[in-house]
Amino acid sequence: MKTRLLFALSLLVMLMLACSLSATPGPDGGASPTAQATTEVTSTPTPTPPPDPVPVSFNDGLASLNSYQMTVTFKSVGPDPEKSSTTTIETGRSSDPDASVTHYTSTAVDPGAEPDVSDTTTYRIGNDQCTGSDADGWDWTSNTPAEMEMQGLVTSMIGMTPIIDDPVFVATETVNDIPSNHFSFKVSGLGASSGSVVNINQGDYWLAVDGQYIVKYLLTLEMSEAANSEVMHQEISIEMHEINQPVSIAFPQGCLDVAPPPTTTP
Repeated sequence: MKTRLLFALSLLVMLMLACSLSATPGPDGGASPTAQATTEVTSTPTPTPPPDPVPVSFNDGLASLNSYQMTVTFKSVGPDPEKSSTTTIETGRSSDPDASVTHYTSTAVDPGAEPDVSDTTTYRIGNDQCTGSDADGWDWTSNTPAEMEMQGLVTSMIGMTPIIDDPVFVATETVNDIPSNHFSFKVSGLGASSGSVVNINQGDYWLAVDGQYIVKYLLTLEMSEAANSEVMHQEISIEMHEINQPVSIAFPQGCLDVAPPPTTTP
């Protein structure tokens, strides 16, 4: 299910050449052309290859942008239809200034219990970071430049791409004001190991024409142990917004209240 098939595209150019040349002996024993040399060239049209379906890693794609907002959502329901979980991660990033904000929300629902809800936001501007919420309070952390450099190095070493199997080009479309190539796919081998019935297996993603980064990704899966039995339903979505548009990021008052006083030099 987690295998990724990366395509290498090739272009086949065919050229066909047919030539006809003949000569017969003349009265003086020489060779006199009795037929004029002719050259006939035919060629097949060069097929237009589909766009490259392989995205760059998330790290490389996001690093190529000056600013963006990204929403990632995971939804799961079943096998009990009253049991579900939803997690949403909303991230805003601006390279000038070097700042980001990530809002994490999670809701888990179990029959007979109160919903388990989590809501946390992390702000980072430069080397300073603040995490928490107005309801639960805020925590402030200041990192040294060396610590930030090390964190950036570790992050850059982890290149991630979502599941993409046997993609098929659909069309070139504009998504969130970004010209993008739309591909569809199905997760390979789904249900093979468990013997489950696959009800839904549908994936779509859009790659920016300029940059090959993921602009939008949707995957919906649904399986059941047998026909007409309880189902397990999952959805994953990734969507980029406000790409290279101004993003305003500032510490809220709750963070400023717990921030250490500025260091003064004598």
